[in-house]
Amino acid sequence: MSNSGPLEDRLLIRELYGLYGDASCRGDREAWLACFTEDGEWNSHIFQCNGAAERAAEWDKLWADWDEVAFWGEIGWIRVSGDRAIARSYAREIVKLSAGGLFKLFGRYDDELVRQDGQWLFRQRNYAPMILEAPE
Repeated sequence: MSNSGPLEDRLLIRELYGLYGDASCRGDREAWLACFTEDGEWNSHIFQCNGAAERAAEWDKLWADWDEVAFWGEIGWIRVSGDRAIARSYAREIVKLSAGGLFKLFGRYDDELVRQDGQWLFRQRNYAPMILEAPE
């Protein structure tokens, strides 16, 4: 798939991905939540979250067992149409577990984004792991 839509919108969406990764690495729950619409969805192979309260609860559940997270993302493509966009990105994550050891994964995000009040936000993030490496 190729990129399409106004370059300015694609740049603003890229900045949102940067904010998401930064908040993930810093463990900043509020900054991370702010990357989504209020009713936004965050889905993976182990959970489905609808709305801010469910996303916050899942964040808290995950971070209860984590000390640190390294999150690197790369955008594959972005397609903008008016105030909506779809995108694909890839993420490499390394999680330092509170119990010791590292959990490493690489996966794909298929995303839906919307522009609200001039700001691009995630409406839905669907994560699919491609490579998982659990601690020994």
